[in-house]
Amino acid sequence: MKKLIVALVTLVFVALTPTQAQEFQEGVHYRVIGDTPSRAPEIIDFFSFYCGGCYQYAPFSDMLAEEFGSSFNKYHVNIVVPNAAIRDNIQSVWATAIVLGIDKQFKERVFQNHFVRNRMSNSVTELKQIMLDLGVEEEMYNRATNSMQARSLANRMSSLQRQFSVSRTPTYIVNRKYEMLPGGFNNSSNFFEDYLRLARYLVAKDF
Repeated sequence: MKKLIVALVTLVFVALTPTQAQEFQEGVHYRVIGDTPSRAPEIIDFFSFYCGGCYQYAPFSDMLAEEFGSSFNKYHVNIVVPNAAIRDNIQSVWATAIVLGIDKQFKERVFQNHFVRNRMSNSVTELKQIMLDLGVEEEMYNRATNSMQARSLANRMSSLQRQFSVSRTPTYIVNRKYEMLPGGFNNSSNFFEDYLRLARYLVAKDF
């Protein structure tokens, strides 16, 4: 009998934990931004290297990348930047890092420079130098940044930023239909885990 009571208490406790008890609500935990979902599950992380919040959310983005693999895309925006030269070129720089296959290392190095060492990159030349420091040869860099693949990817980032009216970072768009809302988790004791559960829930809504 004692074991049964303990088991029942355990079940009640589990059922009443915030992540299990709450039902994800439109307007609270997410908002609908489109009528037609993507053809396949998709999560887009719109971020900026010049956004302190994006640096803080980097572990969460890594969780999404690990769980959703190729369904997860990390796109740079041309807002939250230090100057016009960066604004006009930052998406191309990030696309170049992706084409070169060094996007993860590049992201970590830039974030470390900006928010740990307080050394902001104020020009494309400085960002390029980071790639060279990571072992990319200049000829490889030039070939990648001028490639059709990089130009197409940069254009896609810009187009989707406009399509979803991204005005803050980080912004997470799921299935091109839902925007995740962090404010719905103000009382969460494990925000990233709860936010990940929301991502799973939204991804599965249309598939």
